[in-house]
Amino acid sequence: MKRLISQGLLSIAAMSILGGCAYEAASFQEATASLKTETPKGERSFVAEHAEGNVSNAWLKSFNDPTLVSLVEEAQKNNPDLSVAATRVEKAAALMRLSESGLYPHLNIRGNFTDFDYNNRDKGYFVGSVSWEPDIWGRLTSLNTADAEVLKSVAADFAWARQSLAATTAKVWFSLNRDKMLHDFMRKIVKIQEKALYVAKEREEIGSGTKRDVHMVRAMAAESKQMLKNFEIMQQVDTRSLETIVGRYPANAIVPQGLTEMPPEIPASGIPADLLNRRPDLVAARHRVAAAFHNEKAMELLKLPSISFRFDAGYDHVHNTLAKLISNLFMPVLDAGRIDALIAAATADQKSAIANYKSVVLQAWREVENALAKEKQLKERYDYLSTTVEEYKIAYDMTVETYNIGEGTIIDVLLAQSKWIDASILRTNIANQRLANRVNLYLALGGSFNAKPAWNPDYAKTHASEKK
Repeated sequence: MKRLISQGLLSIAAMSILGGCAYEAASFQEATASLKTETPKGERSFVAEHAEGNVSNAWLKSFNDPTLVSLVEEAQKNNPDLSVAATRVEKAAALMRLSESGLYPHLNIRGNFTDFDYNNRDKGYFVGSVSWEPDIWGRLTSLNTADAEVLKSVAADFAWARQSLAATTAKVWFSLNRDKMLHDFMRKIVKIQEKALYVAKEREEIGSGTKRDVHMVRAMAAESKQMLKNFEIMQQVDTRSLETIVGRYPANAIVPQGLTEMPPEIPASGIPADLLNRRPDLVAARHRVAAAFHNEKAMELLKLPSISFRFDAGYDHVHNTLAKLISNLFMPVLDAGRIDALIAAATADQKSAIANYKSVVLQAWREVENALAKEKQLKERYDYLSTTVEEYKIAYDMTVETYNIGEGTIIDVLLAQSKWIDASILRTNIANQRLANRVNLYLALGGSFNAKPAWNPDYAKTHASEKK
């Protein structure tokens, strides 16, 4: 009898393993085929002009700014939002282990003791119990595989959060440096205008100028002081934003340095489909689709019968020993549509995951196209503005010289100065936009800010070892 029971258990275990493996392979192929048919085609090259080549990691170092590298490292350690994303990975890993535990036998110990029963005798027992539900149809394997796919998607989400945090840190740092440059420039303008106001007053006193000239210069000086104060406020706001990101607020200890030089042009792979394996957010969306397929199949398998076994062995006060094997068979017959409702809900999740994947892919391609197009446009604008600033500065200096020898009017000087100031401020803003767009381009192409891979599917293990 015991031999027959053992053979039966081994047969059921074999059926469970083979059934689970067969379904896992079929589900993966099914999910992959669906992705290929449902997602947009991407074999053509990007429309926007770009240099051909592979996207490289460690883009942070391309800006040649040690302070920026230090700030990003600080943000990765201290940012609370990133810590929240890390805990999601830990939770997903725990849930995967929870579902995986259902595949293996469980050992429990039970006991009870009462000092009397109806026959006025002491009564008690102590039992060790082994229970197991063979995964004959692969339902438990499907649930565990779905949780594993969810873990991979959450790990990819975490990698995307790290990259996005690095990008945000870089862009706020660039904005802060832009604020400093504009503040320094406007402080220089204020000094020039204060000197011009003194000259205008002197000329008005000796009769070679007018009160109108004095009022015009004083108004321009006041306007410049207002702009100086505005740039000071912008610098304070961006300082607080950056300190919040890196975990220093409210230290007020970050010192801006001025905008760095624009790095050389970066290569971008010409086939949009290459993004699918590089960008962590796309990888995460793809794993969510696979998880939805596995979960939907698990719901369908609820309609099939399930078998479970339990073996108890221990001590009973009455019978002295206790040993029994219990087997259970469960087969749903009428459940008022419960399983059908679960299947319908899982199918809806599956459709939602596929639609979300399509949306994320299209958004990613659009982001790359926009960043590539802006790369060229902003460079052209910056070159034009550099010429504009240079020419306006020459014209302003010549107008001042003419005015100092008694020719021309203060209006000519102020007009030339205003043109020079506006062009200089705009050029600085465009320089900041170029740096920010370069960060956006790296992010859109799926390049990582450091030398490590863009995402790590085994993050849960590596994160646990890092914490130790």
